Amino acid sequence: MTRHAVLSNESTFARLAARRSSSWQKRCAAFVITVAACAAGPAAATLVSFDTSSLAGSAARLDFSLLDGDFTENNSVTVASLSTDGTLGGVDCTLSCSGGPSYAITDTGGLGQLLQDLILGSYFSFDLSFTTNYPGNGAPDRLSLLLLDPLTNFTLVDTDLDFLNDPVPTQDALLVVDLAPGAQIQLPTATDPDVPSAGIIPEPGAGGLVALGLALLSGQRIRSRRQSAQAR
Repeated sequence: MTRHAVLSNESTFARLAARRSSSWQKRCAAFVITVAACAAGPAAATLVSFDTSSLAGSAARLDFSLLDGDFTENNSVTVASLSTDGTLGGVDCTLSCSGGPSYAITDTGGLGQLLQDLILGSYFSFDLSFTTNYPGNGAPDRLSLLLLDPLTNFTLVDTDLDFLNDPVPTQDALLVVDLAPGAQIQLPTATDPDVPSAGIIPEPGAGGLVALGLALLSGQRIRSRRQSAQAR
């Protein structure tokens, strides 16, 4: 092979490597930009599950209620991927609630509510995400989850998660979240009958995905430099 042919082949290889590198860089950059744009939305979803073995076979109603505390319509909650090894029944998503089967609840009008009837099995679970806007006046908006008798709307479970004297009261909740910066999911420490949380697992947020995209982009740049060096 002549020296001219060798140089021609090396030049072709370098151009192909450059095009491939450029394509990967564009895709990684688009990925990072897209995920970063999503970061301005609700907090990353958290998988929440409860062990309902003590009530297996019972008819029940999940009552997700979002009550306004700061006199501003500024928060929303998303309940998605609701599942059970029992049987899901009817859904009422009419009061400041929309969607299905991923439901968005807002504090429009002071109260948003999602009601899900079911026959309990050994567990139920759902993905929960929420905004945390609080201007400082009044009290933070409050999300609560109650487990009710669908015939009477009385609680099926007594819990120690009671806030009867708060500006935004609730009683016998299985879950409470006060929607303000740094919000944490609160769970009862005692329930009767026993309905313990079977797990709270944060899912990857936008920050983690951005970091992944940046790592991919950095790795591709390193490979691109190596390919260029080999082509010389």
